[in-house]
Amino acid sequence: MARKDANFIDLHAEKLVLGLSVLLVAGGAYLGLGGSRLAINGKAPSELCEAVGRSAEQAQRAILSAAPRSTNSSQTDANKDDPIRALQIWYGPNARELAANADVAPTPGRTQPFGPPYIPVTGSAAERRHLASLVAPDIPVVLAGEAQIVVLDEIPPLAEFDGRPPPSAKKIARPFVSVAAQIDLVTQEANFIAERYPDGSRLTIVGVELQRRDLNDRRGGWETVNAYLPYEPLDRPKKTLDTARAVKFEGLDAYQRALEMYYEYLARPRILGTNVELPPVPYLDEPPRSFFDSAEAEREATRRVKNWASAASKALSGGNRQFREPDWDTAYVLARAAAATIGAKQKESRDAEDQFQKVLQKTPRSRRSDVQSNARAPEKMMPLLAHDLTVEPGHAYVYRLRYEIYNVFAGQVGELADPDDARKLTVFSDWSPPSRPIEVESDTYFYLTRADKRKGDVTITVFKVSRRGVTKQDYRVRVGDMIGRKEKRGARGDFSTGALCIDIDFERNVEGRKETAMVYLDTRDGILRERILGSDRRDKTYKKLSEQRTTARR
Repeated sequence: MARKDANFIDLHAEKLVLGLSVLLVAGGAYLGLGGSRLAINGKAPSELCEAVGRSAEQAQRAILSAAPRSTNSSQTDANKDDPIRALQIWYGPNARELAANADVAPTPGRTQPFGPPYIPVTGSAAERRHLASLVAPDIPVVLAGEAQIVVLDEIPPLAEFDGRPPPSAKKIARPFVSVAAQIDLVTQEANFIAERYPDGSRLTIVGVELQRRDLNDRRGGWETVNAYLPYEPLDRPKKTLDTARAVKFEGLDAYQRALEMYYEYLARPRILGTNVELPPVPYLDEPPRSFFDSAEAEREATRRVKNWASAASKALSGGNRQFREPDWDTAYVLARAAAATIGAKQKESRDAEDQFQKVLQKTPRSRRSDVQSNARAPEKMMPLLAHDLTVEPGHAYVYRLRYEIYNVFAGQVGELADPDDARKLTVFSDWSPPSRPIEVESDTYFYLTRADKRKGDVTITVFKVSRRGVTKQDYRVRVGDMIGRKEKRGARGDFSTGALCIDIDFERNVEGRKETAMVYLDTRDGILRERILGSDRRDKTYKKLSEQRTTARR
């Protein structure tokens, strides 16, 4: 049938059926929910909901305005069970938090990882964030020593590392320098809040980078140290997509979980070995603790103040077993921690504050720009740690460090004002101030002292330091020779150095003049080093040893 011959019903049948269905559904809902079948006391469900709401508001006003029973001494026990008083404690206008009502003292967590109370953010694209500034580490504290270092045949991955060396592992005597510094967590928290970081974000340490300057090398600047780690670093997620609108990293969630699991090893790795000391930085060796008993908490705080103040005095004075020379940096860090400790006895706290002010008055001119006169609570200063096992005895070094953190916006291009910031898996802090110079001491030193190009050899002078004094022995060395040995005749001692001559260059160009250079391999750690004849002859330690020696001639 042609369209023009259709009547009204044929043209609008579908619309009529649809409208009738809507009316039937609406009518059924009204009869089922608003009709008398579900009514109680003649009230429909909607009316019942309004009545319950009014009753709840009336009950709330009655409870908050009701007066508890009398609080005189004769009714003290009865008042403990007063329901009105209990409700006001938990739900009244002056209600406290759950932990306070239960008389539970909150336990502070380890100062790493750090989860500040970030402010959740919602906004338009015009309000996108920037990466927050990372606080540079504080003044470094350095410590040099010699220890029996555990040498592993195969370094385990971090996921399999438990902090314990295998019983069969061998040990070698090695000099080392450990460098520790602190991060001001209060300032760092303020920086994160200022950039409106998302709720639940953490300052998650990926690693600590260490640099040094060799003060024995006039030409040398800052060089990156292959810092000691007893494990293989974590494999980093690979970037699988990088376009103008999107960035993706493979395995990002698993990587973040691993960082949070192994944070202690990442931020504060320890040397595997014996006789290994740590720089005396507060809470480096043990985390801060809290105590439920106030008297016990006071005793612990007082103990910490006394220990830190005593160590600060020794560092400042020098001339003792722990600090042979005055160490102002260590004294400052320890005195500041003692002065800022909360909860100690009044006398100890007052003495610690006086000591801190005296330390500030003795601030060296070179440190005045690095010093903060406001004492920060030690629980808010997170320690970092790194080790240098590639040092040479007789050399003096200056160190600095910085830390690397996981970028919580990695892969989230739309969250940041600069999309390139979302392409960064990690972010680095600024460098710390330089440390004080520290000299690496040993019982064995050797220097390049003569060269004979015609014969193709050099003379190496080996010094041996003992309680009886300093002895020396000269050795003529060619390529392929070990430097020094254990002397069998008489009581001359062991002049072995563990160094193997690899190459001799009699025409090395050093600052525009020809010098003799010797390259040698330290067989204990496999590191290649070199000696320059002119530099060794001018070396301060070489001159000092030469003046002190009692010569043992062949």
